[in-house]
Amino acid sequence: MRGLTFLVTGAAGGLGALVCRELAARGAVVIAHDRTEVQLANLVPELGTSARGVACDLASLAAVAAFARSVGRVDVLVNNAGVGFGRDQLRREVSHDGFELRFAVNYLAPFLLTYALLDRLQGIVQVSSAGQRALDFTDLNFERGYDGIVAYRRSKLAQVMLAFDIAAQQPVPSNALHPGTFLATPMLVESGITPLGTAKEGADAILYVIARTLGGVSGEFFDQRVPARAEASAYDVDVRRRLRERTFELLAPFWKPA
Repeated sequence: MRGLTFLVTGAAGGLGALVCRELAARGAVVIAHDRTEVQLANLVPELGTSARGVACDLASLAAVAAFARSVGRVDVLVNNAGVGFGRDQLRREVSHDGFELRFAVNYLAPFLLTYALLDRLQGIVQVSSAGQRALDFTDLNFERGYDGIVAYRRSKLAQVMLAFDIAAQQPVPSNALHPGTFLATPMLVESGITPLGTAKEGADAILYVIARTLGGVSGEFFDQRVPARAEASAYDVDVRRRLRERTFELLAPFWKPA
């Protein structure tokens, strides 16, 4: 990892901050991302002079596109940022662009970043979840019968599909992982759930999958450090193609492939 430049999203706290600290300790150049500069102010000085912080609200796809254009060299992308179930799981929230918030932040933003940076990357890791739910292509924006837990699980399945799709079609190693169940992170605290594990356990799992990815492993879903099976539709090439094509359509007003 020494000398490689890592972009870690959602880096101000929880798993992201721990991963950034360990990468910097191993000699990597770290670009730590979070929603605001204030959130990053305490972390970035710890990482050394080669690190920098970049603020971007992933709930704005125009901002994500601008971020991708300006970020510079990135060798490894770790899409770690995410939105959990929400405090009120029956209240549907939307992004700046009108998309259901979990779909926007957990999937559309990582998709845009992944494809926008693809031609310079040596590895991609999607920090997803074992809690996955089949997509409803008639209601991707979840406008009917909203449930925050289901929305989160659909977005995380879509993120796994992104990892598998890149692995199948591109020469860049790409994997996804579940870092652990109910880890003590800010996302879990917001959801009001009692933690079952530590943030360090999740960060160690992410670092393990990063190492495997840089070693050439691709197209896998890991449950922490163990290869596991994702939800069945993630392996359906036609379902992944349908999602990919629809996603490009949704992103067209904000970003176009080179």
